[in-house]
Amino acid sequence: MLGRSFALGIAGFGIILVGWEIAGRMLGDMLLSPPSTVLSLLISILAEGRALRELVNSMGQMLLGFALACLIGMPLGTMMGRVRFIDALVHPWVSMLVVTSVAALVPIVILLLGTGVAMRVAIVFLGSVGYVLLTAYHGARGIDARLVDAARSFSIAGVALYRKVLLPALYPYLVTGARLGLIHAIRAMIMAEMFVITGYGGLIFQTGLDLSVGPLLAYLLLLMIFSTTATAILQRIGNATARWYEARQHLGD
Repeated sequence: MLGRSFALGIAGFGIILVGWEIAGRMLGDMLLSPPSTVLSLLISILAEGRALRELVNSMGQMLLGFALACLIGMPLGTMMGRVRFIDALVHPWVSMLVVTSVAALVPIVILLLGTGVAMRVAIVFLGSVGYVLLTAYHGARGIDARLVDAARSFSIAGVALYRKVLLPALYPYLVTGARLGLIHAIRAMIMAEMFVITGYGGLIFQTGLDLSVGPLLAYLLLLMIFSTTATAILQRIGNATARWYEARQHLGD
């Protein structure tokens, strides 16, 4: 089943590439550069070195905001799911944050923090913490009460209850929340940099002002490759920290 899904994914990817190549050659570089041209430009951009340096620097700053989102969002979401008072107190604010475009908050954050690293870290945090928190929240609310009752019947309570029962039950949700948060963190970082025209986001913005879309697609392709690789690495780390979860995934496949 897994091999068939992989083959279908490759086939779908190939069909899109062929269609893109044909459309690109028909429309020309001014409107839609074909993938062969974009790949050639990407190799040139990587050889030049500037784009990769900007990307690494931007993503390093992004990780600060993402780490804060996980450190705050995961435990707070878990407490919201287990304690009604905290849920009632925090949930409305989190819901409003998630449905509000982070781009609308950028001018306010710039007024408060300026245009430096602190602003970008804050935007990444605001753009990702809601997804991390709400995923942990729904996971905590969905824990089978019978598991908790069974643990308490064996005198497991307090920190031990969280460590031995709640955390293993929450693990799939924490991994999923982290992956969702990482995706939104990368998006928020690029968007914040486009506002102040700096870093990799600023590079994309400046390139988008050119008449040819080829270089712009090359920069976007590099960003997509990085984002896909980063989420895959995060999934690998998640599997490595809990072998039982990886085994359960394979059984599900």
